[in-house]
Amino acid sequence: MQTSTTSRRRLRTALVAAVMGASAFTGTGMAHAEGDPTAWISNDEMTIMSMETCANQSEEYRFRLFYSPDYKGAWVNIGHPIYDMLALKMPYSDARPLYFCGGTGTGSGQRAGNNAGSAYNYYEGYIGTLYYSAGYKGAFEMIGARSGHTLLNLRNNNRSIEFSRPW
Repeated sequence: MQTSTTSRRRLRTALVAAVMGASAFTGTGMAHAEGDPTAWISNDEMTIMSMETCANQSEEYRFRLFYSPDYKGAWVNIGHPIYDMLALKMPYSDARPLYFCGGTGTGSGQRAGNNAGSAYNYYEGYIGTLYYSAGYKGAFEMIGARSGHTLLNLRNNNRSIEFSRPW
C-alpha cells in the first residue's frame, strides 16, 4: 500500500528530475552540442525536408558541399550519411537527388551528386568521407574535423557520404 509520504517523495524526485532536465536545454551559457551525423536514420526525409540543409549556420548539418573549388558557388549542408546523392529515398514518393541550395551562388538548384568542387567539415568530432559511387564504395576523399579542401580525386564525381569518429 502506498502512503502519502511515499507519493510525495516520488513526486519530489520527478519534479527535481524535470527541473534538472529542463535546465540542460535553457540558456545556461554553455555551448550547444553538435549533432551526431553517424546517427541512424530510416530514410532521407530529414535531409530533404530539413530547413537546416540551406541554413547559413546549423548545429545539426555541419558538413557543406560547394559547387565550385575553394568553397565558392552554391552549397548544401549535410548532417547524415547519404547512400546515394542522386536518389534520396522518401517514405511515400519516388527517390530524388540532393540539390544545391537556391540563391547561394553559381550552381544554385543543380544536383549536388557528381557536381561538387569542394567541401568543408564544420563538425568538431567527426570525419566526413565522400565516395565516388553510391553505397559508400569506390575511391574516396576524407574531410577531417574542422577542415576542408578542394576535391582533387572526386571533383564532380561524388555520390555518397558517410561519417565516422576519428578515434
